[in-house]
Amino acid sequence: MAHRIKVLAKRLTNFVIGLVMFVTSLFLIINVHVGLFDAIYTLNPYPFYFLGVIVGVERIFYSITGSTKIFSLIVGEGEGFFSIALMGIFLVFITFGIYIAVYTIFYSNAITMLVNGLDGASFLLFSLIIFESWYK
Repeated sequence: MAHRIKVLAKRLTNFVIGLVMFVTSLFLIINVHVGLFDAIYTLNPYPFYFLGVIVGVERIFYSITGSTKIFSLIVGEGEGFFSIALMGIFLVFITFGIYIAVYTIFYSNAITMLVNGLDGASFLLFSLIIFESWYK
């Protein structure tokens, strides 16, 4: 029974993080208008929002079905490089999360600042989930 509660808590946590990441990233994609030049040649985190939508959908899918097929598609399969890929994803997402959270100060709209901070926090929480599964 305790194992079942732990699994449900893990899925609920993943669902909440995935939902927050998906909704905030989608909101920021729609409301933050960035030109192609700014997205490519400046330090704007706009391209990371698209990654947040993809990973948010993956976390929601995992929490509903319990299947890791989409995550395996993103990371790749195989015993040799799986832990290295998890470590890489952890480092990338913790970096993106810190960067998005710090970039919040450059927005002038309070709602956009709040949503951007939540998006950065969801990236950080996702990286902690990856670290927890990698460190086991």
